Amino acid sequence: MKRLILVASVVIPMTLIGLLISNNDRAKADIREVRNASSHQASSSMARATETLTLTEQICLPFAHRNSPPVAHVPEGEYLFVEDWTNRVLGAKCARICIDFPSYSFYPSNGELVVYLPGSGLVLDEGDIGYIGSGESLSGMGSGAVGHLTKIQSLPSSIDGITLHHVDETGTITLEHESKVIVLEAGEVWVVGEETEAWDWLGVGCIVTSTQHITNYAFQDRDRIIYVWPFRVLLPVVARDEL
Repeated sequence: MKRLILVASVVIPMTLIGLLISNNDRAKADIREVRNASSHQASSSMARATETLTLTEQICLPFAHRNSPPVAHVPEGEYLFVEDWTNRVLGAKCARICIDFPSYSFYPSNGELVVYLPGSGLVLDEGDIGYIGSGESLSGMGSGAVGHLTKIQSLPSSIDGITLHHVDETGTITLEHESKVIVLEAGEVWVVGEETEAWDWLGVGCIVTSTQHITNYAFQDRDRIIYVWPFRVLLPVVARDEL
């Protein structure tokens, strides 16, 4: 009887110890599993963060501008004017050519903007931000210009391959062109690039060099906008009264 009690007194504690060790090992395994899961989640989060950063780099939009309002402030009585213009120089072997005519003319020296045919919806309303002007001009064996205005009513605003994302109170703009983000302060010009190509339809050996540039004219005085109805000027007085 004493032997059975002794054996029992030895076996039971050993069994308990075994259970405790087993539970402890299981607990450790669970802890390791939790740690591995946490580490995996952290790694996944870092991967997602890296992907986000990579995506942000691809989009190329600065965090400051992504998190701020599209328009910080447009001064009262002013408007934003940005121009995307391409000049093409026709070489000596090109036939002469002339293009016409632009829907606007802007004079940086005095800030005067002349808008032709404003009846087509180009009149700037009070809540509009401004204009994006775009077009091209010819020089060398070519002459003339053609262009058009697009009203900026909200941001972002896209026209002819450029997207205007942001403008701050100083007139500094952030725009995107062919996946590149450019920040231009007031008065700054960005030369997009220069391209040389053959225009055989204007003659054998006709070489044309094109230069595209984007200019931030920033905020301009609304009072300097002149809307012109050319046809009203050309038509007789009687006909004008009937319009």
